[in-house]
Amino acid sequence: MATLLRAALRPLRPPPGHRGPAVDVLLRGARHGAGQLYPEHIPTSPLQKVLLAAGSAGMALYNPYRHDMVAVLGETTGLHALKVLRDQMKRDPEGAQILRERPRILLSTLDLDKLRSLPEGSLGQEYLRFLDVNVSFQLLCIQSPGRAEG
Repeated sequence: MATLLRAALRPLRPPPGHRGPAVDVLLRGARHGAGQLYPEHIPTSPLQKVLLAAGSAGMALYNPYRHDMVAVLGETTGLHALKVLRDQMKRDPEGAQILRERPRILLSTLDLDKLRSLPEGSLGQEYLRFLDVNVSFQLLCIQSPGRAEG
């Protein structure tokens, strides 16, 4: 998607050697503090984020099974929501502790029996259901011996 947008927006850039005000300021993500976050990351400008968000929202509404478009929408519009979530966690004692300690959830540290004993519909029960569907039994046995028997 980013490649298509880059090709579509290329004509808006000034010709090489042009000595006027930069026409492409809004098209360059790096100029807006968006550095490369990981090796394959393509920084995007605010204009590009708006175009990506609008296009992916339209496509996701048209075809909700296009989970790639739902993901693009979340990635381009989620920054504000993440900041609000972080601020709420900072205000809560338990949330602040999680942010401070940054614990990792590993299969070797999970108490699967305790998760099984939680009420139906709880986060623990849903996480256990996720593990049952998405993690192989062999991996559970390797990561947490003695706990994976049901």
